[in-house]
Amino acid sequence: MNNPNTPGHHTSQSATPLTQAQIEQAVAKSAEGIVQALGLLQDLEERGVLPLTRALIEQGDDVVKIILALANNPAYAGGLKNALALVKGVAAVQPETMATLSNSVQAGLQEAAAVQTQEESSLGVYDALKALRDPDVNRAISFGLAFLKGMGKALAQPEDAEA
Repeated sequence: MNNPNTPGHHTSQSATPLTQAQIEQAVAKSAEGIVQALGLLQDLEERGVLPLTRALIEQGDDVVKIILALANNPAYAGGLKNALALVKGVAAVQPETMATLSNSVQAGLQEAAAVQTQEESSLGVYDALKALRDPDVNRAISFGLAFLKGMGKALAQPEDAEA
């Protein structure tokens, strides 16, 4: 079966074939970009994204049918809408901000896990007040309060303003 979505399939959309000299000139002109693209392809292959994408393309009609069936099922429709809203919200965050937040959460979880493994993990009132003087704790509390303030402002706005 000759499927235009399979690797190795070529179409004859180009009326004029490129000469070897034109190809060599284009490669020389774009060498850095080509090397970066090959590196990206290698990363995608190592992480399993390329095989997954290939499988999705090869099984595209079946995948679409499954997604449509799930979307039409009332039990899953709300979840899919929520997932899309979550993706939309995450996509609106600047990548640098998301990276900083992700790294901060990871560091916080590691610190919390280290404290959790200690035998004495009780925290008294004076210990909590003393912790407020720690610049790292203060920074995290300030971040949390700013987050809550922004969230509160958004909650006060009518929902139709979001669209």
